[in-house]
This record gives sequence, C-alpha cells and structure tokens, in this order.
Amino acid sequence: MPEQQVLHLINRAVVKLAGSDAESLLQRLITNDLNDLNEGELRYGALLTPQGKVALDFLLSRHEGGFLFDLDRDILSPFIMKMGLYRMRSDVSIEEQELDVGVVFDAVGGTVLDDGVASEGIAVRDTRSDLLGWRIYGAKGQWQTNQDLEGAYLERHLTAFVPQAGLDFALGDVFPYDINMDYFGALDFEKGCYVGQEVVSRMHHRGTARKRLVRLEADDSLPMTGTAVLAGEKPVGTIGAVINNKALAIVRLDRVAEAQAEGLTLTADGILLRMTLPDYADFTVSS
Repeated sequence: MPEQQVLHLINRAVVKLAGSDAESLLQRLITNDLNDLNEGELRYGALLTPQGKVALDFLLSRHEGGFLFDLDRDILSPFIMKMGLYRMRSDVSIEEQELDVGVVFDAVGGTVLDDGVASEGIAVRDTRSDLLGWRIYGAKGQWQTNQDLEGAYLERHLTAFVPQAGLDFALGDVFPYDINMDYFGALDFEKGCYVGQEVVSRMHHRGTARKRLVRLEADDSLPMTGTAVLAGEKPVGTIGAVINNKALAIVRLDRVAEAQAEGLTLTADGILLRMTLPDYADFTVSS
C-alpha cells in the first residue's frame, strides 16, 4: 500500500496492560465486557467517574495476552496514573508502546489481512462504523501527516455520527448516552459492577437520557465549535466538530421537541439549522 494511504494520527498513543490480573482488573473498571472482546476487534470504551460521566475514553483491543489502549495523547499521563492507582498490588504491567497510530479506510490489495497483520504493523477493524476503516499500530516514523486524509477522516466521523473527545465533547462533562456510546458496543449492562455503572444502568433502565449526539447542517458555513444551538432564544445544545456546513452536536431532544411544537427553528449564531438523527439509533425527538 502506498505510504500516503495511511493516515498518521499524531495525536494518538498506545498503552498496553498485561499480566495475570489485567483482565479481572479491567472488568471492574471500564465500561466494556472483555469476555466477548475478540482478537482483531477494536472496541470503543471508557473509564467513568463515580457519578457516571466519561472521565477517559479509548479504543481497546486484545493483543498477545494483554490489552492495547489507543487513546488521545492529552490523556496519556492521566490514564497511566489512574490505572497505576487502581492496580495496587495486582500483577498488571502498564507500559506505553513505541508505536504510531495510523488509519486505513479500506483493505486494499491484501495489505490489511483478516488475521490482523499488515505490512505496516498490527491491524484491527474499528467496530464503531465501517466508514472508519482499520487502525494500524506500527513502528514510529514510517507514516507522514496528510491534510487531505485528515479532512476525509473527520468527514467520515461526521457521516458516521461518531464523536471525538476534544472536538465534539469535553471529557468529564458528558454521560455516555450524551455521545451515543450505547450504540457503539461501548457499554455493558450485564457484567458485574464497574466505576459509574450504577448511574449508567439507572439511566438505561429508566430511559432518562435526554441529550443525544446528532448532526446539524445549514445552507451556509456553520460557526465555530462550541457555539450554542438555540431554539428560539433558548439554548438546546452545543456545536462540535465542524466541516463547512455540517457538524456534530449534543442536543437536548426534549427541548428540541418542545421547540418544534411551538413552531420554533434551530439556529446557531443566526444561521438556520437542519437536524438529522443517526441512522443507527432508535431514539426520537420527543418531550
């Protein structure tokens, strides 16, 4: 595969947790059930606060008897420190890997193989959406940055309704449901307790989630990330990552329903908005 077809995600790092107690420790901490996490599968997950909000998020895969955590470099140190505190005297090693993180949108010419091996490194399919392709973990320095691919990757996140921390939401400020984590295989409701599980389970069983991730479009270019979404004069959400006239946004669906009932339109900085719900979701606009 030509080098330019691999997008180097310079903001990502890889940490490996291994040891005889690694799986049991993680089962008590993170939102995923590791019992059905297979080799070659990349799954979205999180470590929650005791109040049930997303403290740290990551992509997780099994590899050589341990677990690879693909995460934003901004949370690399907090992740290692927090896992170190939880580890205590358990047989768990926590090590940053000397690997770069790349993305390939499609399996081309057999370069990405079904057994999770690529000429560039370890390959795992991103299960959040087929549009997000394969993650590749390879030796440092072999890929160059590519602005065209970076734009294409962000566009795919928008099309697939898949949020990114730091662009579409701030860690520590959202519940998993606010960013549709329950539709990405990131939340388990059957395994034993984990940090924040009680709040997540209560919201799931009572159906009390009000905020959801949606896509907004306009005839004109949208205002910057962080701009308030208004229904009339009332705030109902916040714009996330923007590409020209499209953006992801977290909105209060009940408030949008009330606005629609009153004949009010959605705007951001005076720009008229159209809202689309994810095709993977079964929630609706309702009060």
